[in-house]
Amino acid sequence: MTPFLITNTTLSSSSSSLYLSFLFLQNPKKPNCLTSHLTSHLNCSIQDNVSLSSLQQTLTLESKNEIERGLEFQTGDSFFRHESAIGRDLGVLAASLYKKSKGNLRILDAMCGCGIRSLRYLVQAEADFVWANDANEEYRGIIVSNFEKEVVRETEKGKRRWVVTHSDANRVMAECYLKEDFFDLIDIDSFGSNSTFFRSAYDCLKFDGLLYVTSTDGYSSGGHRPQHSLASYGAYVRPMPYSNEVGLRMLIGGAVRDASVLGYRVTPLFSYYSYHGPVFRVMLRVIRGKLPENKHYGFISYCNKCGNSQTFLWDQLGKICCHCGNEEVPSGLDLSTTLRMLLKC
Repeated sequence: MTPFLITNTTLSSSSSSLYLSFLFLQNPKKPNCLTSHLTSHLNCSIQDNVSLSSLQQTLTLESKNEIERGLEFQTGDSFFRHESAIGRDLGVLAASLYKKSKGNLRILDAMCGCGIRSLRYLVQAEADFVWANDANEEYRGIIVSNFEKEVVRETEKGKRRWVVTHSDANRVMAECYLKEDFFDLIDIDSFGSNSTFFRSAYDCLKFDGLLYVTSTDGYSSGGHRPQHSLASYGAYVRPMPYSNEVGLRMLIGGAVRDASVLGYRVTPLFSYYSYHGPVFRVMLRVIRGKLPENKHYGFISYCNKCGNSQTFLWDQLGKICCHCGNEEVPSGLDLSTTLRMLLKC
């Protein structure tokens, strides 16, 4: 079987995140339309020296007609951010590599918004089928219009290329599971720290499939809502100077925890952080197999006295101290429980 070619990396800051992501995008073995348009700017500009009312009208018009990586689409009243294009780039590249490796590609875009992500999966990743779902029925006209401009609804053999629905994401995935309708890639671009989609997604994902998850909860990753992060991801996060990395580990840890309950093994393929939002995105590979060892799931400490950071396993909790001699636990050490899966010191 052809290996799945995505670099396994964890990103600790927004600058390194963008650098590694752009490096990954700009060096494919076979460049396609995605990479050729990577450095192009979106054709959206607003003239200077206009009145406030004219500016509002211009913004409204510009928000409905966009171009991303060579594809023209409309956004309507849906939530859309140009800054999220890199996250969509990475999803499309992963899907494209999966298609080349496996030969087939069925995708569920559980929260598709205006449908640009689904459209890019169809056109640029050459997905065989995309299920585009969004809970807001008012977006249907925009989504269908965007699709019909670029992709036929059915092939010459009568096989459907795409379908658009409007339902709760968990309900869609539960119904797919009951019908044994499984997908190669599920993209969940959720808001905040909603982790309720993990188990539903695992149920309707094929073995060796890909799960692309999201968090936009900067307060929890920054350690300002530890009870919230504990409830959502099983990670009690304290304020630390590397909250970007902690946020990614927090998201991965929650996904690994829920997968372990179902007997699945999850491997992170890449992680991406962007300052806008902020946005934490992680691509996971889900298989059956031996559950991860406890050494990959533990605690990270930060010493307020010397700034040193360490990792601790569960059986080391009674021995926590810093090399500088600071033994003021917990007041002197901020201890967070999160996944330390991708750093192999």
